[in-house]
Amino acid sequence: MQYSFETVGQALIATLRGELDLHTSPQFKEQLAKHFTTHPQIKYLIMDVRDLQFIDSSGLGVILGRYRALEERGGQLYFVQANPHIKRVLQMSGFLKISEFADSTTAVLKRVEGGHL
Repeated sequence: MQYSFETVGQALIATLRGELDLHTSPQFKEQLAKHFTTHPQIKYLIMDVRDLQFIDSSGLGVILGRYRALEERGGQLYFVQANPHIKRVLQMSGFLKISEFADSTTAVLKRVEGGHL
């Protein structure tokens, strides 16, 4: 799996490509936690999953752990451009209740940053 991070104001954008599974989740979790530690202002996690092909329960667990950290900070979790398969897995896992799905990172940033990028 490949991933990258970008911090914009109070938002952390995580772009994922490939498979988030038992083998790739530990390193992703470590890097994600590092960003939350070094950027205490982060209240919003925007997961750009347009190129994510597969996610299993370990990947879902990593995201759920970050959701809890966001919740403590009064923030929100967003998924951007989820393909039908990934969106279905996320919905069946209950993420529809605790996150929002969006069509673009720009739209989410405008919303969470009050229009200031």
